[in-house]
Amino acid sequence: MKKFIYSCLFLAMAAITFSSCEDVPAPYNMPTENESQKVLPSGTGTAADPFNVAGAVKYIEDGGSESELKYVKGKVVSVEQGSFDATYGSLKYYISDDGTPTNQFYVYNGYAGPNRTKFSGEDALKQGDEVVICGNLVVYSGTKEFQTGNYIVSLNGEGGTTTPDTPTTGKGSESDPYTVAEAIAAIKAGAPTSEVYVTGIVSDVSFYSDQYKSLSYYISDDGKSKDMQVYSGKGLNGADFTSKDDLKVGQKVTIKGIIKAFNKNGTDIMEIDKNSTIVKIEGEGTGGEVTPKPDTPDTGNGKITFADDHRTLTLENSKATAGESVTFDFTAQNYENQTDMTTIKLSDGTTITFDANGEKNGSKYYTSGTAVRVYKNNKIIIKGTKEIAKIIFHCNAPYTKNGETVNCDGNETATINFSGKTATYTNVFTGTTGGGVQLRFSSIEIVYAK
Repeated sequence: MKKFIYSCLFLAMAAITFSSCEDVPAPYNMPTENESQKVLPSGTGTAADPFNVAGAVKYIEDGGSESELKYVKGKVVSVEQGSFDATYGSLKYYISDDGTPTNQFYVYNGYAGPNRTKFSGEDALKQGDEVVICGNLVVYSGTKEFQTGNYIVSLNGEGGTTTPDTPTTGKGSESDPYTVAEAIAAIKAGAPTSEVYVTGIVSDVSFYSDQYKSLSYYISDDGKSKDMQVYSGKGLNGADFTSKDDLKVGQKVTIKGIIKAFNKNGTDIMEIDKNSTIVKIEGEGTGGEVTPKPDTPDTGNGKITFADDHRTLTLENSKATAGESVTFDFTAQNYENQTDMTTIKLSDGTTITFDANGEKNGSKYYTSGTAVRVYKNNKIIIKGTKEIAKIIFHCNAPYTKNGETVNCDGNETATINFSGKTATYTNVFTGTTGGGVQLRFSSIEIVYAK
């Protein structure tokens, strides 16, 4: 009986205790674990005020431009094992705001510095290293990331949080710019990685990009030869160009940009890299076209012609006369969306081989637009049953993205090489960032030599 009474008393006391606990309020606004670790977006994405990683993510989610260079500050989380590319010197790695895997951000095929400065190996970056990275912020297959070609401008405070300093005095500065000959000599001696100033006379205006509102043109010291290419440059003080007529042959220009050598078909082309800006224009120019010097290096037996409406891309073998042709229509093959293009054999035995050429993106067929998409630096190798005289790609029509016209006939720096029965097209992209112009085509016509 006593045990029963004690049991009842114990239960009653327990009930009172639990009821009392319920009356005690929980701590006010106690943060959850996720809330306490959340990092708010900050920065404007400029060299002087880089995004933090959260800010980069927000920029992408808000529909920020994929073509604009942005700066992001973070800490290295890890380097992707086996990602070091000995040929290109690039790395794949992750960054976050605190150096932990929480909310990490992917850096795809990044470089150690501007002008594609190579990493020494996977151990060049370590967990916790603080970096400032410049590049294009994109979404690829659902992953938010830095696009290939990005580069580090600061590592643990070394190099500063801006792009390499432009010289303020001495040769290559705004007050004492390089001549074209001096710029070429500087490249051959070991191209500087910082922006420099170059003064030259426009000798040819070769291409206007609707997509980037930029011009590619040539300059020389006498205005009579194509000694140096200005690739996809901007106008006065960084303004957009509106057409090829915005620059005239004979005008003297001072340009700020990165100088380098680009190898095309075994020949080094001296150039000022993409996104240069003109700081000074002198004279009205003549508007005429320059006749190359007799000793201008041979660019090979291939010629590339862009149609005025950008609906066809024609590759011609200057040493062959056109005869019979064969056409392959990719839209009639019932390919599924995003089918990888590998090797296709035509009825006459001709093969068409698609090669990613070391890039992340290889050629694919998309049902959206019903076309094959050939990305930057991708190759198309065509082996015919006899010598090839001409290749014609029937391209998608230009389209509008973010208010800008985008062409689908490949980069102006693309190359074509004819050798015997083989033709090799490469959608060469020489810029340090971005992806250039895709070649999107629905069919291909191969014209054999007579």
